[in-house]
Amino acid sequence: MSSDRKKQYMKEYWQKNKETLKIKNEERRKKNLKGPKDLKPERESRREYEKKYRASDEGKKKRTYAQWKSRGLNMDTFYYVYPIYKNATHCERCNVLFEGRGRNQKCMDHCHATGMFRNVVCRNCNLNVIK
Repeated sequence: MSSDRKKQYMKEYWQKNKETLKIKNEERRKKNLKGPKDLKPERESRREYEKKYRASDEGKKKRTYAQWKSRGLNMDTFYYVYPIYKNATHCERCNVLFEGRGRNQKCMDHCHATGMFRNVVCRNCNLNVIK
């Protein structure tokens, strides 16, 4: 069917069924239109879902992948390196126990030229390598 014939057909169809189509369209709009009050519960449930996802292992893994990619790690080795990083409890250089943030924070040491993983080290060792 050519575009001109289709336009003509649709115009005739609209003329014949004008009232029925207006009613159906109005019903469709009423169903789909939501005001700010209707959207609030959806926003809250979405926030809860995102919060739970970020706390899950899959969410943490995805966030780690994005961070390492932005910092230049060779992502071909991610699935090999991530379990090593996740299970590390002590610095591979000074043997200090990893503790949250600060000097004893867990860091992923890598070659900035090639992006290849070297070690899981504490922040202190990672900063001293650069100097």
